[in-house]
Amino acid sequence: MNSLKISHEKGVIMNLQTPRGTRDFMPGEMEARKGVFATVERVYERCGFRPLETPAFEEMEVLTAKCGEDVVKQIYRIGDSSYGLRFDLTVPMARVVASNSSLPKPFKRYQIGPVWRRDEPQKGRFREFWQADVDIVGSGEMAADAEVLAAACDALSELGFSGFEVRVNNRKLLDAVVEKAGVEKTKAGAVFRALDKIEKIGEEAVREELKAKARVGEKEIAKLMEVTKISGSSQKKLSEAAGMVSGNARGEEGLKELTELIYLFGKYEVAKKCSTVVDFALVRGLDYYTGPIFEVKIPEGGVGSVAGGGRYDELIQLYGAPPTPATGISLGIERIIEVMRARKADDGKRRLVFVAAVKPEFREYAMKVVEEFRKAGVPAETDLMGRNLRKQMEYANSIGAGFAAVVGEKEQKAATVTLRDLASGKEETVAVSDAAAKLKG
Repeated sequence: MNSLKISHEKGVIMNLQTPRGTRDFMPGEMEARKGVFATVERVYERCGFRPLETPAFEEMEVLTAKCGEDVVKQIYRIGDSSYGLRFDLTVPMARVVASNSSLPKPFKRYQIGPVWRRDEPQKGRFREFWQADVDIVGSGEMAADAEVLAAACDALSELGFSGFEVRVNNRKLLDAVVEKAGVEKTKAGAVFRALDKIEKIGEEAVREELKAKARVGEKEIAKLMEVTKISGSSQKKLSEAAGMVSGNARGEEGLKELTELIYLFGKYEVAKKCSTVVDFALVRGLDYYTGPIFEVKIPEGGVGSVAGGGRYDELIQLYGAPPTPATGISLGIERIIEVMRARKADDGKRRLVFVAAVKPEFREYAMKVVEEFRKAGVPAETDLMGRNLRKQMEYANSIGAGFAAVVGEKEQKAATVTLRDLASGKEETVAVSDAAAKLKG
């Protein structure tokens, strides 16, 4: 896209394009986004999660406590200060919990807000983007992992999705694989960050990164790749992986947790609307994960995963708190909206009704009708420009109003409106209260 530039009155050229990786949301798109936010929020609260809000920026030492080298590079540092913009909503929440020891446990919170990463923009990926998180702090039970996973899937279901794929793995099992492969423990983080890119850049590129960045030899790489190639049903994968990590306590614990998570998640009604797949190639790049990890994909979406998360039992104690188990998942709002747009899930018809006066002398009645609609909870507006009826109708169509309520002498005398569906052109004359009930319904 070409840069939009204007000349300032003093001759200075100004670039009016948004910064790379960011966007302006015009009213029509913002209304669609707000609809998604409202749906997700409603589902999260129905599942017992409570809202939390944290600052857009944090101390750098808080942000970098345990996020991995790749993420540190992506943090937007604020000038020369010790602050940086948050790159996710989990780290700020961990800080909140660590500094509020009296919070009742389990602490179930949700947060919907923007985060920032100095990443390379591409389809469904931006430098400023919104996440919708749920987390459970204080429970080490797999029931908590199943609960956050079910809440995220419930939200996707209410947004109109079905047949999505839930992919699960466990970092403890991956730790065991790394150990069995003979890789030094200090290299585990770099290994995980490389393996996390298999789907994105392919096996050969990952092999090269393992050699170059993680300093892992060919023999060790071959052993690491074995687990990512296990195929078949989830039960077959678990059985084969059990043989690979036999005798390793951490690996066996990871397999046990994974089996229990799948069982418990299967008890939720929403699990019937999706498939649960064991995927040993699933890594999740952030260093703070310690147990089960999961992602949700919409196969036809073409944008990768739309949700991801996992257990992070060691993160909160990094901020001075006692050891505190925690798990959570994040919905990627941008990717969800991208898929919804592609599937045309939103028909674009707004609930807004535009009240149009036939002549200037009926504008006061139009204002009265607007007030009645608004009191009934129906979004409504009327002409503020002194336009004739034709221009008013053109404006109503241009803003995507769903209906027009035309008022003139006949309507004023009878306390009615002529309600026109702007999509079909059908119209009927009804009492104002009946029109409000119809539009609200």
